[in-house]
Amino acid sequence: MKRSWPERPAREHMAIKVLYLHHVEQISGAENSLRLFFRHLERNRVLPLFAGPPAGPFPDCLNQEGIPVFPVRFGPLRDLPGLARSARRVMKLIREHRIDLLHANGPRTNICAGLAGRLAGIPAVWHMRNLLYGGMWDVDRRLAGLASRIICNSEAIRERFRGSKAWAKCVTILNAVDSQEFSPEIPREPFRREQGIAPGETAVGMVGRIGLGKGHAHFVEAAIQLLHAGAKAQFLIVGDTLFPEDAWRADRLRQRVKEAGVGDRIRFTGFRRDVPLVLRGLDVLVLASDAEPCGRVLFEAMASGTAIVATNSGGTPEIVRNSFDGLLVPPRDPQALARAIGRLIDDPSLRTTLGRTGLARAREEFSIERHVAHTLEVYAETLYRS
Repeated sequence: MKRSWPERPAREHMAIKVLYLHHVEQISGAENSLRLFFRHLERNRVLPLFAGPPAGPFPDCLNQEGIPVFPVRFGPLRDLPGLARSARRVMKLIREHRIDLLHANGPRTNICAGLAGRLAGIPAVWHMRNLLYGGMWDVDRRLAGLASRIICNSEAIRERFRGSKAWAKCVTILNAVDSQEFSPEIPREPFRREQGIAPGETAVGMVGRIGLGKGHAHFVEAAIQLLHAGAKAQFLIVGDTLFPEDAWRADRLRQRVKEAGVGDRIRFTGFRRDVPLVLRGLDVLVLASDAEPCGRVLFEAMASGTAIVATNSGGTPEIVRNSFDGLLVPPRDPQALARAIGRLIDDPSLRTTLGRTGLARAREEFSIERHVAHTLEVYAETLYRS
């Protein structure tokens, strides 16, 4: 049975103190999800503190938003001495700041949070945001006994725990979107004028980090196929590489576009901070990932009223219902991707219908307010269950 949030914790301060653990200093999907959560968190109920990298885009943003940042290095799990040092550092923070609950936001922090929480006598919530690939060893499933509760951001991720003792402590809470930030009320023309998209042209784009498994190569091949067939459209790759090891991927994409002779119709915009304007300016948002756990850009496109083409893998089918909120295609299939994109280029009314349906669903089911409320229910059940 779900517990209601108590009037106040059994201490002198009004809010419970939650220490959030995260190991990445750059800003991508998981980091944006946590920032959005913090912005809508009522500080009179939960006081957030952060343990992780001391400097970088992500901790710098948290500092600017008034969230205390404490330096803790979370290295590879195979580094057992490093794991022990991290756990001791977290335990010290628990004592010094009288932390009530730990919330681990990624795979490198889960075990540390579980160990420190167990030794300090406070609960640890794990937030699972990753799928497994190839021969990856599921250390989270093996050591899930260290977690008090496990939040999975899609049923596809929760499936990792099926058949284990941890299944009963898992709950699925999908990502969310701020419908004030992403909205069909945002003007379409500024981004389209900037990119030289003519009236009547369809703007099709991918928005996000260029990296392993993101499917940019398949998107480029689909775009080349459509352009060579005479499609009246502009294709945009919005975003860039985030990690040095991915730089060659962007270089290869640009080379392929140049070889195909379509450099004037497939454009690389680089990193953008005005993603709401971008998504409103697009007619079609494409997510071509091999398997996305819970793609934030899908929620953002839906809240913008933008039609979607996405791969039918990972957690995406839980967000986008085929032929209702968007069109789903098999992953790693440029031909199928081209057919779906081409269908939307040729049928503006279908784009409009999918955009409207997606918008309604984003507002009803994927609001950030609902996401925060469900997360606080997990906190309450964990802290105050009998």
